[in-house]
Amino acid sequence: MMKHKIWPLTLAFIGLVTLSTAAFGKEKELTESYIVDLETEIHLEATVGTVELMPSDNDAVEIELRVESDGDSWFTSGGDIDAVLIKGERKGNKLVVSATPADDMVQHWVIRVPKVNHLDLELGVGEISGVLPFINSDIELGVGDIDLDLSAGDYKEVTASVGVGDTRLDNFDNSNNERMMVTSESTYEGTGSVRVDVEVGVGDVRLSKLSN
Repeated sequence: MMKHKIWPLTLAFIGLVTLSTAAFGKEKELTESYIVDLETEIHLEATVGTVELMPSDNDAVEIELRVESDGDSWFTSGGDIDAVLIKGERKGNKLVVSATPADDMVQHWVIRVPKVNHLDLELGVGEISGVLPFINSDIELGVGDIDLDLSAGDYKEVTASVGVGDTRLDNFDNSNNERMMVTSESTYEGTGSVRVDVEVGVGDVRLSKLSN
């Protein structure tokens, strides 16, 4: 059975699937890194903007963040951009990363992710792209598009589901696609060990596995 959930944020922006092209008057760039290991679970919480993922061979997750603020944009009403920081909280094996304060800002994240136990990514409105490392991952987006290359490897399960929009899996043999009215779900089941679950409220998802 197809599964999907639509965040309250999705309902608020049901008619919007792209970011405003309004010019931003003020911006700030930040960098941060956190030492991790094979037991670490990374949780990234973002609001409005973009997230680009990259695999890394280092023993640290490396983060670049550019925040933009402008009172005339669709989603923001200004804010103290000078006060914005990257916040990293450790809770046992979990590393929770976010920007604070998060209100009235558009966030552009670049995340270099090494081999860890799990990646949990949540974005309210925007776009997620890049290359997803070969790790267990849960990715949720309220409104927008996801276009990801999945690192080569043997996957146990890959699922892409959308409340309103389209899903597509490329280079996964014997994948299945189920469409019902405006919803869509694409799934793949294999014999590997890594699971990837991608969910969007309104938008499109394309996941493509890279060749060995």
